[in-house]
Amino acid sequence: MFVKTNRKWLTSVGIDIGSSTSHIVFSKLLLEKDPASSTEKFMITERKIIHSGPIHLTPFSDPDTVDLEKLTAILAADYESAGINTGDIDTGAVIITGETAKKHNAETIVEEIAGEAGAFVAATAGPNFESVLAAHGSGAISRSEAIEGTVMNIDIGGGSSNIAVCRNGRVIDTAAINVGGRLVATDSAGVITRLEDIGKELGKHLGIELELSKRISEEKKMAMADELADTLFDCLTGKLQKPLTKDFLMTEPLDITTGIEEVTFSGGVAEYIYDIHDKTYNDLGAHLGNAIKERIPQLKGKFTRPAQTIRATVIGAGQASLEVSGSSTFLSADIEYPIRNLPIVVPHIPSGRPTEKEIAAAIRDSLARFDIVEGEQQVALAFNGTVKPSYDHLTTFSKGVVSALEKTVEKHDPILMVFSNDVGNSVGNVMRRETGIENQILSIDEISVQEGDFIDIGEPVIENAVVPVIIKKLVFA
Repeated sequence: MFVKTNRKWLTSVGIDIGSSTSHIVFSKLLLEKDPASSTEKFMITERKIIHSGPIHLTPFSDPDTVDLEKLTAILAADYESAGINTGDIDTGAVIITGETAKKHNAETIVEEIAGEAGAFVAATAGPNFESVLAAHGSGAISRSEAIEGTVMNIDIGGGSSNIAVCRNGRVIDTAAINVGGRLVATDSAGVITRLEDIGKELGKHLGIELELSKRISEEKKMAMADELADTLFDCLTGKLQKPLTKDFLMTEPLDITTGIEEVTFSGGVAEYIYDIHDKTYNDLGAHLGNAIKERIPQLKGKFTRPAQTIRATVIGAGQASLEVSGSSTFLSADIEYPIRNLPIVVPHIPSGRPTEKEIAAAIRDSLARFDIVEGEQQVALAFNGTVKPSYDHLTTFSKGVVSALEKTVEKHDPILMVFSNDVGNSVGNVMRRETGIENQILSIDEISVQEGDFIDIGEPVIENAVVPVIIKKLVFA
């Protein structure tokens, strides 16, 4: 399939709904055909920010509920001040982060905001995914590539610290821990107005009684910040000796804590670590930033400042979440886009020359691993390098897929497939020709995914062949 277009600009939005603050960034992304690619693969070759919105305190209607009406109004005003309409947006992502992802209406919030933000804006949540976005947005990934070494970035917000270890331009390890600057917040008189469960647990550990509408002294806030900093550094150094560390970890601990050449901090608390500003929000943020500064010598790597601090995650959401398919896709003409929140299922196809029955059995087994009843929900079947381009193999493969998706075929639901190698169009054509099914077929290629991922697929952006894809996580509690 020959694609005449060589380059195209897309407008992207990133929205970060955090425990402390929410903000928006608009970017331009340049898609260009890779001249070294024999398959006419498009790459994102340039990213530039065209508008950064102000930092807003995330509105809550009560301690467990994000105020959707107020948040929507805030973001609408940001669109207006940027001079951008939702119809101008080609892609992007909304991420709900830290403790906010645990609020009872978190999933509703992120889906609603994503639906209003543009035609193809993904809803995302998940601590490891947040770590990766912050590493992109802070510049840690590009820095590791520039120094041909290893950079650790720690993004500290209101409810969590998200850690990424980057080596030679790739994220090789991530972790997240409930260390943040807004686990406890007060009014100007020191009366507690916000208290997260993790904040309560921290207070109990320190013998500090915490209760909404009760006062807390600055000395006690400092004691809490010191304990949080100790817990964070216990995680960063891999010691895992503090009593709170394992309780506060939101993910598996870091595997890689040595050989770090540079260390950077991003997120709201980083504004205090680097003395960018001294404005306080009557929470633990400033104390935590100071406590972290005192402990920097515990880290082996060189302490440096990243390209972006407080806006790292939102920039990552707007600029690093997008991938594009190869040019040799098969897309039925009447498919409705966007297709959202598709769980990825990876069948383990036997090597060599698997039979139709073996392929069908592998697909059924993969669905069973996730307790998915075939035909009851949309999934994307992903095949990483397992499909050979010979016609005989494609025929056997196509018949195996159709055999495994019996109910899907009967209901005339779409068959959705993702391939890592350049076979998308071939599979679609052979499946249509050799099986006789009338279902819609979406068969995209040159996209690598893994089980546990979700994907969103947007309408074609280049010549009805190249589709935008956002690979994401959805972890809310």
